Amino acid sequence: MAISKKSQEEFIRCSAAERDFVKKELLLKEKRLQNSKTVKVGHLRDKQGFKLKKVEIIQKDTGKADPEYEVVLDKSLRRVKPYFFHYKTFCKERWRDRKLIDIFLKEFRDRDADYYRKTINMGNILVNNLPSTLNTVVKNGDLIVHKVHRHEPAVPSKPIKTVFENDKILVIDKTGGVPAHPNGRFRFNTVTKILERQKGYAVHPCNRLDKATSGLMFLAKTPNGADEFADELKSRSVSKEYVARVVGEFPLGDIVVDKPLKSIAPKVSLNGVCELTDIGAKYARTIFKRISYDGNTSIVQCKPLTGRTHQLRVHLQYLGFPIANDPLYSNPKVWGQNLGKNGEANFTTVISRLDEIGIKCATESWYFPISNADPPRKEICDVCGTELPTDPNINELELWLHAYRYESNELDKLTGLKKWSYQTDLPEWAFGEHPKHMDTALQEARNREAEDANSSHGAI
Repeated sequence: MAISKKSQEEFIRCSAAERDFVKKELLLKEKRLQNSKTVKVGHLRDKQGFKLKKVEIIQKDTGKADPEYEVVLDKSLRRVKPYFFHYKTFCKERWRDRKLIDIFLKEFRDRDADYYRKTINMGNILVNNLPSTLNTVVKNGDLIVHKVHRHEPAVPSKPIKTVFENDKILVIDKTGGVPAHPNGRFRFNTVTKILERQKGYAVHPCNRLDKATSGLMFLAKTPNGADEFADELKSRSVSKEYVARVVGEFPLGDIVVDKPLKSIAPKVSLNGVCELTDIGAKYARTIFKRISYDGNTSIVQCKPLTGRTHQLRVHLQYLGFPIANDPLYSNPKVWGQNLGKNGEANFTTVISRLDEIGIKCATESWYFPISNADPPRKEICDVCGTELPTDPNINELELWLHAYRYESNELDKLTGLKKWSYQTDLPEWAFGEHPKHMDTALQEARNREAEDANSSHGAI
């Protein structure tokens, strides 16, 4: 990089410390220029032909995306041993000319200020491959690398069953308690990474199930497979059927709920009913039908006609029959004895109580109450000094909500039959007192479709 004669003379007159600072600034400018030319995020694809996301391109272009890791299995849980992972990203526009420590405190709030100060001072956050300081200011083109000692929470070790597979698509029976894809604290304890480890190639989710929800999940093996299924979902030419176990005696007949939904508090993943005129409101519609009642809980067939986040869980809570083991929507200590029926709740109080779960109090639900339980004990990692995740209670992992059946509404021109239909086995919690007759009861309910959902006596 050329320097003028006047600048050279001024540089010579500088102290040794000042010269070191100038050299570092020149080196950083050169690094930023290299970074801006290194990663092009236009059309890079993986081995299956899927377009890579920008973050995946950065990971692959600046080093190995995934580290080696070790899995430990027992009868109930799948654990990933702690490993080092390098989060990599380039400076975003909104980060420019801001202190690095301020960016982490504002954008990545899963850790506190003490953690970020400590990890910066330990040299575990690099900017352009150079150690940062508490005074480092981020510029356009900077490559930020955060070295983390990761501790993934355990998930159920129950094998993932294959329902159907061809060259384009993989249909599985997802295990409840396993996230669909890497997110937050989870990376290798996720459906896509577990399958990638087993099969040797990457798959991409076509539909997303909540971490705690079990049942049918569709994963594309090729871009064409993903596009075809996505088109069917967008055109709403797919019928979905779920099974849930809910609090109390659910009423007979077809119960239709068409209350709009919106996000209430993203931090605690809370959603609720609202009016269609509310900011962020999304139209939602579900048909429910009781299948059985055991004197304490009901097995309910659920048919979502839209696909909103937590739609079935919130609509069931709205009716006054939340999923019986739902720690989010059926916890009496959070919602009170009314359990949020009709959307009636002081959400400020609800959010505050949900914030305390796992810190000041243990997780519980209507079906699995915990009286005067102490909060989970926290142990500290010898390597990184952060709190270790405790093993989850098996009752907390699987929600009593199961994606039971998906089928196309389009008919095959040659056979006159549905183009495709996939169904799983029922989970153990859904059998009730008459396991031999549960499949028959669901089939009968399927045959008795509502005559007119809009005018149903149970419409809400």
